[in-house]
Amino acid sequence: MDGIRYTFTVRSVGRGGMRIKDLHDLPKFSDGWSYLYVEHCRIDQEAKAIAVHDEDGKVPVPCANLALLMLGPGVSITHAAVSVLADHGCLVAWCGEAGVRFYSVGMGETRSSSNLLHQARIWANPELHMQVVHRLYQMRFSEKFDPALTLQQIRGMEGIRVREAYARASRDTGIAWSGRNYSRDKWSDSDPVNRALSAGRDNQVSLS
Repeated sequence: MDGIRYTFTVRSVGRGGMRIKDLHDLPKFSDGWSYLYVEHCRIDQEAKAIAVHDEDGKVPVPCANLALLMLGPGVSITHAAVSVLADHGCLVAWCGEAGVRFYSVGMGETRSSSNLLHQARIWANPELHMQVVHRLYQMRFSEKFDPALTLQQIRGMEGIRVREAYARASRDTGIAWSGRNYSRDKWSDSDPVNRALSAGRDNQVSLS
């Protein structure tokens, strides 16, 4: 059998194609591929993703969208490619032609609950919780702020910082800016800049 055979399952399909008509239709991680099956090819790392090579050329594959990579007969894969797949939590399985036989599998993201337990412990402890909040927000500010500030006060400072950043970007680029204004229920009524900001934010949240 020549070339690469690609088989993938999409978890869900958005409404209305690629044109976004409503904020609720923004793509989420659940829109990614459940699995990808390949055979008779070579796989190596490409930036923060992998690339599948055969006699017809190269096909880049974004690891962040992939839950399971199934390696069929005739596949060679580099150590760097396996490493980047593991970094993105993508499970790798070695199988027979068309996935009929199963030979081996790597360890998935659910092999340990230590990270979840650590996060739960910090969340449940008010003092540790606020330490994390302060550390995360401090990354966004160039100046040091008082550790005695409450979460509400920090959020207020963050709001001022963001508004100033928008205004500065408007002056630097010459793009008109009248403030952050959009409604999830009236997506098409927002101006293009606000729609772009909303789309970028929701995509970032869905990938985090």
